[in-house]
Amino acid sequence: MKLAVALVCALASAAAAGPGKVDPVTQAQADKLFIDGQASYQQGKYLAAIDLFKNAYGLVSDPVYLFNIAQSYRKIADCVSSHDYYVKYLEAVPKAPNKDKVQQWIFELRPCVDKTRELADEAARAAEEAERQRQEAEAARQEPRPMAPVETEVDRGGPYRISGIVLAGVGLLGIVVGATYGVKGNSIQADIDNLCSSPNTCLWDSDKIQSLHEDGETANTRAKIGYIGGGVALAAGIALYMVGRDRVETVMVTPTSGGATVGAAFRF
Repeated sequence: MKLAVALVCALASAAAAGPGKVDPVTQAQADKLFIDGQASYQQGKYLAAIDLFKNAYGLVSDPVYLFNIAQSYRKIADCVSSHDYYVKYLEAVPKAPNKDKVQQWIFELRPCVDKTRELADEAARAAEEAERQRQEAEAARQEPRPMAPVETEVDRGGPYRISGIVLAGVGLLGIVVGATYGVKGNSIQADIDNLCSSPNTCLWDSDKIQSLHEDGETANTRAKIGYIGGGVALAAGIALYMVGRDRVETVMVTPTSGGATVGAAFRF
């Protein structure tokens, strides 16, 4: 956390300067929003900081606001928004002094982003399929009521259950990965605490402590990604399994003068 705050503060001077052609009143408003956003960020009020930084960027298109927005989203574990704002920041400042660190964060967030978007796509496809089947069932109900139907139940939930089990397994794996990195992060923090048990022996700027701190930040980020991605996948897997477990189509075949008719109704 200390490293992230340091980076945000280091860029404050760039925001205070602002782009060249901005009227003083607008720049002053943006500066005030930026300062308030910094205060909220340092107090752990990341949602408030996001709103303030976005409002500042709406007044003055200074890339530093994009960076701070990305940092704030990363703190609340919104991997998609954080990733996208880091990308916007580097697009606006291709030679940013902290480019390497930002690219590292983008790389670390990518698995969570891909999984979140994949789940969103799957949910959209599932919704389309459910709507299609609902329309088919509605059309079947509107057909003339068959006489003396013969009912047969067909289980169409198998693919949903299998997908749910696979997705839940991926979710559990993600949670295990998150827990593993969480333990690693705690262990690194304990090492830092031991090194800094005495104020006179704690050299925060030393290469050893800085290296431990960066390793801890990386472990904590990966732990969050594991927990969030795993939790989302586990929840989605359970939901798919529950849908598939009770998904049964009742097929009704009724003789008619022209041969036979087939209708279908679904039970959930």
